[in-house]
Amino acid sequence: MTIVSLVLTWVLLLAVQGNAQDKREPIRMAVIPFEDILGNASPDATKFTQVLLAHLSREEKLAARIAKPDKPGTVLDRETALALAKKQDAVYLITGRVIDATTGQGNSGLPIPKLGRVNSNSVTSEVKVEMEVISVATGKTVERLRAEGEKTLRSNQTWVNSRLGSINLGGSTPTHAPMGPAMNECAEKLVKRTLEILISRK
Repeated sequence: MTIVSLVLTWVLLLAVQGNAQDKREPIRMAVIPFEDILGNASPDATKFTQVLLAHLSREEKLAARIAKPDKPGTVLDRETALALAKKQDAVYLITGRVIDATTGQGNSGLPIPKLGRVNSNSVTSEVKVEMEVISVATGKTVERLRAEGEKTLRSNQTWVNSRLGSINLGGSTPTHAPMGPAMNECAEKLVKRTLEILISRK
């Protein structure tokens, strides 16, 4: 065999290996619906589960599916959750809880000489989540993660408070709470960290 043939064979082997790596099956994951800090299936916990699942589904290296209990709204214990994950042939089980999901209003202002004060309103949503990645084969925790998300919407509706009373200078106010974007930020952080951990274990 000539040197050229050897080189071509070597290049071909490398290409085949590269294609095999690219075509590896995604890591299968079962996601149990999240609960709130009291252990209940609250609306915020349900919404975050949907957001997290959407982010996981966008990753080509992950294959995530929801593992629902027989009765909707039921919080599962670890053993039952693992059993559901095994039925789905999942490698990892994802569980978690929404520690906090709050929305509050703020007010900021600047004094204006002789006129009074210019005030603008804002709405801020914050979410804090704990998540656990569990090996289905061993039932042991691989990693515990915690992430936060925050989003603020500010109004351009401005008021001047003066001795004559409040004067609206026009503009608009936020029509909805920014909880969705806050949850997206939190879920994105959790998925990124999860991907790093699981790839490092392969």
